[in-house]
Amino acid sequence: MSCSSFSLEFPKATQAQLAALMQNILDDDEIDLEAYCPTKPVPEFTAAELADCYRLAWQLLASGVSASSARRLVASITIRCSATPEQATSFKLIRARFKHMRFACTNCSEQHSYPEILHSTTRLMGDFQDAFKHGRRIRTLKLGIKLWYRLQTGFFEALRKNIADAQTSTIESFQRYLAAENQHLADATQEGAYLTARQFHDLRKIISRRTALNDTRRVLYPSPELDAFSFYLATINGLMGDMHDDLVLKRIRNELDYDKQLFKLPDEIASRIRTFVMTQRNPHKLCV
Repeated sequence: MSCSSFSLEFPKATQAQLAALMQNILDDDEIDLEAYCPTKPVPEFTAAELADCYRLAWQLLASGVSASSARRLVASITIRCSATPEQATSFKLIRARFKHMRFACTNCSEQHSYPEILHSTTRLMGDFQDAFKHGRRIRTLKLGIKLWYRLQTGFFEALRKNIADAQTSTIESFQRYLAAENQHLADATQEGAYLTARQFHDLRKIISRRTALNDTRRVLYPSPELDAFSFYLATINGLMGDMHDDLVLKRIRNELDYDKQLFKLPDEIASRIRTFVMTQRNPHKLCV
C-alpha cells in the first residue's frame, strides 16, 4: 500500500475539539491508581485516521502558538533569568503543543520520526524549562538567548513545510512500528531487568507517545474504551514522570550518573506496563 501526503488545513478542527485535545494533554500524566486497562481491543487504525490525528496535532500547534508572543515570553524569562508562575504555565502550554506535534510525527508519519527543526526546538524548550524550573539562572540566560534566536522570523514557515512534507504511514508500517515499541516495553519490564536513567527516559517516551496518540484519537472518535486507555496510560506516564523528575534532580546534584548507574524499575510501574503490553499481543487487533 502506498503512502500519501498529509493535508494540514482541512478539514478544520472545531474549537471544541482543539479544547478537548489540549485538556487531554494537560491530563496525560494524572495519576489514578484505580485506573484499569481495558482488555477489549479497539478497532484498528486506518490510514485516514492517522492522517486525521496528525492534522489535529498541527492545528492545535498552529492555532495556539503565536511566534511573536512566544518570543516575548522567552525574552521576559531570559532577562529575569527566572519565570513567574504565570509565565511558567504559559511556557508549559507552548511546549506541550510542540511535544504533541513531535509525538504525532513519530506515530503517524511513514518515517515514524520527526523533523530535526521540530525535535531540536522542542528539546531546547525542555532544557530551558528545566533551567528556570530548578533556579539555574546562568543556564536559563544562555538557553533563553538561544531559544529566542531560534524562534525568529521564518521559523514557523520552515516548521510547517517540514511537517507538511511528511507522508502518511501505511497501516503495515504503523503496525510494525507499534509492535517494535511494544517489544521494547516488554523487554525493559521483564523480571530482573535493570536500566539506566537514560533508558528509563526512553521508555517513558514510548508511553508518552502512545498516550498522545490515544488522546488525539479519542477526540476525533470518542469511545469509552479509548477513554479508559487514556486514564490507564496517564497513570503510567505520571508515575514515570514523577520518577524522572527525581532522577533529573539527582543528576543536577551530582548524585546520579544518568547514563551508567543501573536500577530496577519499580513494580508499580513495571506491572502496569506489562499489563498494557499483554493487551497488544494480537497484531491484527492492536490497541492504541
